[in-house]
Amino acid sequence: MASNPHLLKSFETALEVLRQSFKRMGTMTAENCTLATSAYLASDEPRALEAITRDLDIDTAFEELRADCFDVLLKFQPVARDLRLVMGIEHAVGNLERAGDHAKTIARHGIAKPARQMAPAEAGQIADMAALVARTLELSVTALVDDSTEAAKQVLVTDERIDAYRDAVFDAAMVALGQGRAQAQASVGRLFVATALERIGDHATNIAEEVLFVSRGIPPGATRTGSDFG
Repeated sequence: MASNPHLLKSFETALEVLRQSFKRMGTMTAENCTLATSAYLASDEPRALEAITRDLDIDTAFEELRADCFDVLLKFQPVARDLRLVMGIEHAVGNLERAGDHAKTIARHGIAKPARQMAPAEAGQIADMAALVARTLELSVTALVDDSTEAAKQVLVTDERIDAYRDAVFDAAMVALGQGRAQAQASVGRLFVATALERIGDHATNIAEEVLFVSRGIPPGATRTGSDFG
């Protein structure tokens, strides 16, 4: 960055605004994941519609924050780590926007195919998975905002637990296919929801991987493991 102290102060202020806006968008997205899933589990159409409406706010935040990132790049022309941080946030807001789309899919599924004939254990499994996904998404945002490799590591480890939830729902759906039409439909519905939640977890992982990009200049990769954060 330029050595002019006034310019530096302005850049640091702009950067802090980006961080806080990104953090707010992360909270909005995680909360909507929870809302959409609870609406699905309760077959609550008004709550599902609320989740769909809130996704519009996430889309607006995405457009505004992305534009702000470009404005900072053009106005201050940062370099090195500062440049990577702005680029990392710009990449990450896209992941939040897509995570929001998956939450909207869950809400829409709750309207089109309400969660009927679900045993308490089955509902609890989806609720637990959704809570874990929401926490992981918020943790990934914290990892990038705070430049925390430890938080990023936790996200990668937790993603394996999220995948295990999805796999368990898939296995149950395969068994249910031979137990009658009603059971099969209910299990397939849970599988759609679990898959959407798993994809939100993948976006949290993508955001966590941006920490390596910011701190070390290592581009995010599809096969990265937690060992890269050592």
